Amino acid sequence: MMDTGSTKRNVPPWLYKLFTGHQYPYVRRLAKFAQPVKPGEDRPEPTKEMIEEKFWEVYPRCSAKILQEVKSGMIVVFHELGEYPPGGYQELVDHPEEFLAKTYGKKKIKVNFYDGENFVCTINFKVAGWTEHEGGH
Repeated sequence: MMDTGSTKRNVPPWLYKLFTGHQYPYVRRLAKFAQPVKPGEDRPEPTKEMIEEKFWEVYPRCSAKILQEVKSGMIVVFHELGEYPPGGYQELVDHPEEFLAKTYGKKKIKVNFYDGENFVCTINFKVAGWTEHEGGH
């Protein structure tokens, strides 16, 4: 059994909120369904502690995918720019804007997080002061 106390690093508030907030229910749902259920009763909503515990179970095994958002006429398409294994994107977590700007330049970027094949959450960045008119038109 791993000592989870030593594996916990500080994660920035934006990341914790992204993983545990109401917009993306993956972590909350896992926390909810981890609870025992009494016959005839609904599972209670998970406590803050249960959600945090589930976050620390899920987050360390998540990979990240970096996509560029490109407007093509009336539709938006996403080009995959890079993929990072679990634990392989600490700089992205600590300094997302700087990391994305340095690695990929000025772009509209979407970062998706996955737990294995399961989509967990996504966040968009307009990197390095990216503006619509810089689309190369």
